[in-house]
Amino acid sequence: MNEDSSLNIRDQHRRSKWTRIQEIIWDGPRPEAEKRLVQRLDIFLMTWATYGYFVRLLDSGNIINAYVSGMKEDLNIHGNQYNLLTTFFTSGYLVGQIPSQLLLTKSVEFLWTIITFCFAAVQSTKQVFALRFLIGMLESPFAVGVITLMGSWYTPRELAKRIAIFYSASYAASMFSGYLQAGIYKGLDGHLGLPGWRWLFIFCGIISLPTSIWGLYAIPDSPYTTRARWLSGDSKQLYIDRMKNIDRRAPAPLSWAKIRKTMTHWPIYIISLMLIFHCLVTQPLNYFAVWLKSLNRFSVYQINLFPTAGQALGLVTTLAYAWVSDGLGGKRWQVMVVPATCNFVGMVTVASGASYGATFFGYLINAATWGLWPVLYAWVNEICHDDAEERAIVIGVAQTLGQAFIAWVPVVILNVGKYAPKFKLGFTVMSVLSVCEFGMIFVIKYFVDRDRKASAVVESGVDRIGSDDDSQVVTQEK
Repeated sequence: MNEDSSLNIRDQHRRSKWTRIQEIIWDGPRPEAEKRLVQRLDIFLMTWATYGYFVRLLDSGNIINAYVSGMKEDLNIHGNQYNLLTTFFTSGYLVGQIPSQLLLTKSVEFLWTIITFCFAAVQSTKQVFALRFLIGMLESPFAVGVITLMGSWYTPRELAKRIAIFYSASYAASMFSGYLQAGIYKGLDGHLGLPGWRWLFIFCGIISLPTSIWGLYAIPDSPYTTRARWLSGDSKQLYIDRMKNIDRRAPAPLSWAKIRKTMTHWPIYIISLMLIFHCLVTQPLNYFAVWLKSLNRFSVYQINLFPTAGQALGLVTTLAYAWVSDGLGGKRWQVMVVPATCNFVGMVTVASGASYGATFFGYLINAATWGLWPVLYAWVNEICHDDAEERAIVIGVAQTLGQAFIAWVPVVILNVGKYAPKFKLGFTVMSVLSVCEFGMIFVIKYFVDRDRKASAVVESGVDRIGSDDDSQVVTQEK
C-alpha cells in the first residue's frame, strides 16, 4: 500500500469519526436543502411547542409553589385537599382529552392565559378546584398533539432529541416557577396588599400571552394536509418526500376497521401499561416541598429553591438520554434501562427513610428518571411508523390512562393528610411499580423483535415468489 492510500484511509477514518460525533451532537451531515427544511421546522414547530409546554407546566405546576408560600394558610387548605388539587386537574385533563383534540390549541391558548390570571383572585379552595379542573381540560390536547405532530415531520434520527427538548420545558418551567416564587415572595409579598403567591399567578399569566399569538401562525398540521403560511408549495412536497422515505404514510379517515386493527394490535395495551407505571413512579418530586416544609428548618425561600436542583438534574439527564439514543442509531430500550434503574434506587431510598441526607438524595434522583418518557415516545413513533392513526390513538390512549391513574392512586397512597411527611406506604408501593416499569421495557422489546421477525419472513416470502415468477418467465421465453 502506497503513502497516498494510507493518507486517504486515515482521512476517511477521521471523517467517519467526525460524522459519528455530529450525529450524536445533532443530526449529522445531510444535503444543504434538507438541512434548511429541518431548520425551518425547528424555528416554527419546535419554538411554539417548547415554549407552549413551558407555559403549560409553569401554569399547572406553580400551585405547589403557591401552596408552600402562603396559599395553604390563606385559603385554609387542609387534609387531603392538597392531593385533590392534582385530582381536579387530572379529571379536567381526562374529560377534555377527546373533545379538545378538535380545538388543538389555537383557540385554547387564549383561554389558558385567562384562567391563569383568574388564579390570582381566588377566595376559596372550591374556586381553586374549579380552576384546576378547567386548566386541566385546556392542557389535555397539547402533549399528545405535539408528539403526534413531531412524529409526522421528523425522521428517527431527529425525533428523540426533539421530543426531549420539548419535554425538558417541563423541568425548565418547574425550576423557573421555584425561582420566580422565591423572588416574588422576597420582593413583592404584601405589595399592593397582595400576598406573594397571588403575584405568582399574575406573572405567569403575563408570560403565557406570547404563545397564544405565536401559535396562530406557527402550528402546522400533517405534511400531507398542512396549510401553514410559512410553507411554500415546493417545500411542502419536500417534507412529504422525507416522510415517504421512512414509510410515514398520509393520514387516512378513521374507520371501524382501523379502530379494530388498532385494538387488536399489542402497542395500545403494552405501551399504555408502561406509561401508567412510568407516570406513577415519577410522582415523588411533587411531594418533596411538602417533606421539606415539615422539617421546620428551612425558610419559604429555601423550600421553593431546593426542588429546582431536581428539575435541573432532570433537564440534563433527559437531554442526555435522548442525545445518546439518537446518536447511537436509535437505541431505545438500551437507554431506557438507565432511568428505570435510577428510579428504583431513588424510590427504595425514599421509602426506607434512612436519614435526612438519603431521603434528600432519593427525591432528587427521581428527577433523573423522567427522561424515559421522550425515548419511549420516539420508540412508539417508530413502532407505529406505517400507520398515522394507530400512532395517534396509541399515544393518546397511553397518555390518558397514565393521567387517569395519577388522578386517584396518589390520593390513596400519598394522602398528605394521613401519610405526610414520610409517605412510607406510598413509596413502598411505588418501589414495586418501579420494578414493573423496568420489566415492561423488555416486554416491549419482545413484541418489537417478534414483529420484526414476522415482517422479515413475509418479505422473504414475497421475494421468493417474485424470483419464482421471474424464473417461469425465463423458462417460457426459452
